[in-house]
Amino acid sequence: MTERSVSHGERMAARGGARAKGTDGSDFGHRETVASHYQISSTNKKRLKVCMFFHTLAFLFILAKSSAEILKFFDISLKALIKIDIPFPKPALWEYVWLTSIVFTFAAYLAFRRNNILAMQVYVGSTFVTGICPLVTAIIYHSGDLKVFLAQKIDENVEKFYGIPVVLILSVFVSVTFLVHSLSMMFGMNLIRAWTPKKGKKKA
Repeated sequence: MTERSVSHGERMAARGGARAKGTDGSDFGHRETVASHYQISSTNKKRLKVCMFFHTLAFLFILAKSSAEILKFFDISLKALIKIDIPFPKPALWEYVWLTSIVFTFAAYLAFRRNNILAMQVYVGSTFVTGICPLVTAIIYHSGDLKVFLAQKIDENVEKFYGIPVVLILSVFVSVTFLVHSLSMMFGMNLIRAWTPKKGKKKA
């Protein structure tokens, strides 16, 4: 067979390796696009799951910090349960709001199963509302104590937990959690773009 008789489809198939059985190689570009979208989806799913793991750890931290007040609401004494008196700082309103952010991780897990765009959109939007927004509120709420701490002034009015300023603990928490939420939203948006079918093309 001469070079002139080699079809365009065969040249395309040769470029990407062995040609798939039952095709003439003309769908090479589409198959490459599907493979690319699959890779993007797989990578961002793994990264988002890591972020959600750290989100869960942060949730457990705030839940433990708020446990005394939560149990008190139900007339249950934490000291009576664990036989230890731990002087947990009283939680602020933003912490209760932030705790609800864990609920929407289930939307992400639902989205993973069938590449559900709507469920992932719910997760991304809810992460901003119940995750990012309360953290911004926390920065404003604790800004006064933070200024005192950064100025290295001794102030008995600054709340402490076993000698450590609570504002320092919360500053670290807010910084790390803000990063986790930001990355979660970015990976979620990447998944939405990868799952969204292009006009005139099949869904990856």
